Amino acid sequence: MKKLKLLLFIPVLALLGAGCDFTGAGTSGDTSIKEQRLTEENQTRLLAGQPPAKLEWSLERENINKRTMLWNDPAKVSYMYLVNYGKVMAFYVIKGKVTSVNSQITNPEQIVSGLNSSNNVPSSVALTLPSPAEDGSYGTHGAAIFFFTTEGAYVEWRGDYMLADQPLKLTTQPELIREIK
Repeated sequence: MKKLKLLLFIPVLALLGAGCDFTGAGTSGDTSIKEQRLTEENQTRLLAGQPPAKLEWSLERENINKRTMLWNDPAKVSYMYLVNYGKVMAFYVIKGKVTSVNSQITNPEQIVSGLNSSNNVPSSVALTLPSPAEDGSYGTHGAAIFFFTTEGAYVEWRGDYMLADQPLKLTTQPELIREIK
């Protein structure tokens, strides 16, 4: 049975690869090749006439590093404004950072190669397959973010939000208010 699957799998791979031009070459009359050549010539001319600046310091990198250090503090207190329908729906004082529900601690993909009893893939073929999340499930978890309030409450939100590391003055009260009893 495994040999039959392998024999059926090899022609499929051959058919898939038959129509591919892996060299990137085309015919000399091909307009896309001419456009690529013109683009390359233009970039060569621009590079010679206007070489990129050689920076000693990058403010962009500095800003990214500063942001990383600011939000990587587990004790950091910040202010979350959840927005929907053009209104601030809720406001929270949060501790730590905002995280995507799609973040994973483990690698989201795994490389599988070689013929074995579980995947029937020829040893010369390597495939990238999705890995399960830490909870054992597959797929995404939506387009939401989550965070923890200073009281330790978990909040998940699918929508727009604004995050600030200092409280902002609102001109109208939030639509949703959590009462603590």
